[in-house]
Amino acid sequence: MAIKILVVDDDNYIRSFLQKRLTALGYEVHLAENGEHGLQVADAQRPHLIISDWMMPKMDGTEFCRHIKNHPDLKYAYFILLTARDSAEDKIEGMEQGADDFMTKPFNDKELVARVNVGLRITALQQELSKFQHQKAVTELAITVGHEINNPLGIIMLTLQVMKKKIGTPREAELPADIETMMANGHRLADIVKKLSSLEDPQFKPYLKNSDTHMLDLTGKP
Repeated sequence: MAIKILVVDDDNYIRSFLQKRLTALGYEVHLAENGEHGLQVADAQRPHLIISDWMMPKMDGTEFCRHIKNHPDLKYAYFILLTARDSAEDKIEGMEQGADDFMTKPFNDKELVARVNVGLRITALQQELSKFQHQKAVTELAITVGHEINNPLGIIMLTLQVMKKKIGTPREAELPADIETMMANGHRLADIVKKLSSLEDPQFKPYLKNSDTHMLDLTGKP
């Protein structure tokens, strides 16, 4: 999959220069002339990295950055703010809006390449971490379901086997008690499902003592 970079600047020369240089490096480059247009392009293209001018009409770079960082599907895009403003106060303002890095005009080619490479490495690490966290969450949920549900489900299946053998025998009178056992374990299953579906702030506990594998802690959940 091609790495996408979005360049947002109202200066035609800078847009053209960055497009040619980044395309030559093998990246898929998309362009926008201000923050409003940049949001539309970013939403459609899902760039890995964004280079945006600070001072632009309609929507400036810091406001554009804030919108990007508040967007659930775009917030991990690495955001480089391009600016002629180089004071510490300006950089703090940009960082408070979510900017990850700065390039001060005029910039040179080596600086551009270096900052883009750093940004893309960080983005790749964030994606790997997100993938790992997702896989870990799926594993923990599978362990929880297996651990919590297998026991009552197993009791129900075994009780059914026993009930089948009792039908037509003197032990048939025991069937109502067996049905109660199944109902009790059916309620246990329903309670587990209810707890899983109502989790808002999930807590975890070790699956086994001194184990690195964890499962959801449903103890005391409503």
